[in-house]
Amino acid sequence: MLHLVLTLLLALVLQTSLGAVIPHNTLKKSCYLSKYRFPVFHETNAVLRMREKFVSTTGNGGLWAGQGHGRGDAEFETLSDKKATKPLADRKCTGNIFHRNWDMAKLSVPDRVMLVKAELNLTITVLELPAAPSFAKTRQQPLAFLTQVQNDLQCWMDTEAPSHEPSEKLSRWLNNLQTARETKTNSCLEASAIRHIFEVLNDLRCVAFEEQCN
Repeated sequence: MLHLVLTLLLALVLQTSLGAVIPHNTLKKSCYLSKYRFPVFHETNAVLRMREKFVSTTGNGGLWAGQGHGRGDAEFETLSDKKATKPLADRKCTGNIFHRNWDMAKLSVPDRVMLVKAELNLTITVLELPAAPSFAKTRQQPLAFLTQVQNDLQCWMDTEAPSHEPSEKLSRWLNNLQTARETKTNSCLEASAIRHIFEVLNDLRCVAFEEQCN
């Protein structure tokens, strides 16, 4: 017993001494993105439930039109408690807000992080819009998860590439995304972001694999 007490006291003394010797700013939190290579099941399952809830509320012609998780075009309207929805032709909201015709793996790792941060920023923004109570409840866990991912990505940028400037290719894509945010309605942004949310998670996996993503 005495030996255990002495050991604990020694550990405490060493911890205090190291804290005094090592400057506080060198004890910065490390940001590990490798945990997102294979996100835990309950998080991705919550995202799937949210997506399905959105589909069921917007009608059968909504998110499952086209190629499922693919990058095809589709038309939607915003979440509503109404049982009837407008015909797709009247919604005037087409395309994938995150569309690009180049391979993300060709970008540098910091560029990839910036790309996913931009995707998440838009996704989180639309998930915070006013919504029907049933959907508002369903989105709580995915929203918390995506917000944590966004914080981890920002932490990684702050520690690993604080002065990084986006490449010309990424800059053009970011500008196009910003233009879409300024010209499309919230309902269009919401529908496109939710429909393609698993593509964003795939992009996140590429970020998590860093140089191994190809």
